[in-house]
Amino acid sequence: MAKLLSIIILILTVILFPPASLALVSNNAVLGDATYPIKRGLEDVIYTIVSLHPISKAWFAAARSDRRFKEFSILIAQGKSASDTLDELVAQTHIAAEQLKKIDDPVKKQELISQLSQSIDKYNQKLEEVTTPILPTVSPPTGITSPGPTATPRSTLTPQPSEASRPAPSPTLAPTQLPVDQEEIDDAREKLEDIKERLEKEEKKSHQEKREDKREDRKNERSEKDKEKSNKDSDHDKKRD
Repeated sequence: MAKLLSIIILILTVILFPPASLALVSNNAVLGDATYPIKRGLEDVIYTIVSLHPISKAWFAAARSDRRFKEFSILIAQGKSASDTLDELVAQTHIAAEQLKKIDDPVKKQELISQLSQSIDKYNQKLEEVTTPILPTVSPPTGITSPGPTATPRSTLTPQPSEASRPAPSPTLAPTQLPVDQEEIDDAREKLEDIKERLEKEEKKSHQEKREDKREDRKNERSEKDKEKSNKDSDHDKKRD
């Protein structure tokens, strides 16, 4: 299904946007790049087209979440502000989860729910890595040499260290500034976990509906068999009469 949708999207991109090279250039664009609006415009057009079917709509909504995650990772690697992209990542994940609820096919629904849940785990893992501060390396201060071996003093008096020989105090290392505030990261992780919990509930509900459908099918099948048997018995009685 994913491969088929990828082919459809590629064909639509080429047909709707003749300068395909421009589309490829904007594919890895992030917020702030000149080609980023082109990338988002392409997404909007394709999303409108695939929205004709609930499964393809939900699949592409989840794919857009992964695209926002990729942009977030790029911004983090570049040390640029990623707050707005993180907000969009959470919002798009929520949209994808809501679209999954509208799928009637229980098998495809469970498959897409599982994929989105795995993606959320990946998002949270990255956010956890971002919250780990990286301490800058500090070179030892120049002009201070390590003292050599000290000879055993003859007198009983303890010599006082001179100012030059005293070790310089260790500088306080401050963590590098994060591209996203800690509060924003915690809020995003909380929202993503809430989305995942609701997905798990929806998956259990889908399992329950699937079992009920099977029971209903077996019930209808028994009813059909009983009806056929009753008709046969009725025809047999008529023949006897």
